[in-house]
Amino acid sequence: MKSEIVQPDADVDSKKEFNDLLNQIMIDREVNLQITDFEVTDQMMGRIGNATWLETLILDNGAISDGAISVISQLDELRHLRLRRSPITNKGLRQIATLNSLWYLNLPHANCTDAGIAELSKLPALRQLRMGSPGLTNAAASEFAKIKSLRSLHLIGVPIDDEGLKIIARMPKLQSLYLDDSLVTENGWEWLFEVVPNLHVHVNQQHHDRDPQAHQHDE
Repeated sequence: MKSEIVQPDADVDSKKEFNDLLNQIMIDREVNLQITDFEVTDQMMGRIGNATWLETLILDNGAISDGAISVISQLDELRHLRLRRSPITNKGLRQIATLNSLWYLNLPHANCTDAGIAELSKLPALRQLRMGSPGLTNAAASEFAKIKSLRSLHLIGVPIDDEGLKIIARMPKLQSLYLDDSLVTENGWEWLFEVVPNLHVHVNQQHHDRDPQAHQHDE
């Protein structure tokens, strides 16, 4: 009779690896935690709130939900938060909006609405925002414009049209605008470069032909 080869439980391995990383952070008081090669779940995040000195938290494989944001919101020193493959809703954004030190927020797979974006105007230090959500509409342009501290805005699949572009373009500190899969027409882009000639612009991951700040990006 053949004996079966029992494969290790990937979830168990991930939990152990995550706990080992967190234990090391607790010992070394490391300020950065970046996980790109395995999925982190809400259940694994319980102790992370104890690392109150964390400045960077990057989880690239999901699947964080609003349930873990209450723990993340305990990280008073957090400056950079990136959660990929994580469907954060308006509830989660309300908690993120309490992170007064946050300057870079990257939620490319959120599941929020325009009302959720309004919460982010409470962040006093937010400089860079990268956001994608199927629930956002062109009206979100007005909510993004309320985030007065923003220098860089990257929207993914948000149906911003020419009128929405006009609202965003007048943000007082905006230096860089990336729009992927928007509804902006060539007339809209023509208007933009006439009115805001020094804005750095990417359209669908490429520099616009008229972008005065065009340059080669590192791969």
